Amino acid sequence: MTVQEQLWYLIVGLLDESYDIKTFCMEFTRIYNLETDYTQLTQLENREFSDLCDMAGRFTADREELSIPNLYYSKEEIFDRARRVRENLSPRETGV
Repeated sequence: MTVQEQLWYLIVGLLDESYDIKTFCMEFTRIYNLETDYTQLTQLENREFSDLCDMAGRFTADREELSIPNLYYSKEEIFDRARRVRENLSPRETGV
């Protein structure tokens, strides 16, 4: 499975709730930051995956932490961003 396919597998798994949010965030961040050859992705894929990765890296379920503006992201915000990634990247664009 390519890195791109792994990222999509995680996004689909999150959206169909096969993965819990913590697992998704850890794995998506690890794969995107450490295993991805960014030159193999389109500019749009890089932007979309990078934005989602940034959010996943700052996930928290703690209400007190979520009250700090622009620092942490909730499960709902990450789900919304994952849905937008899916909408913004057509199958033609992703090659998956």
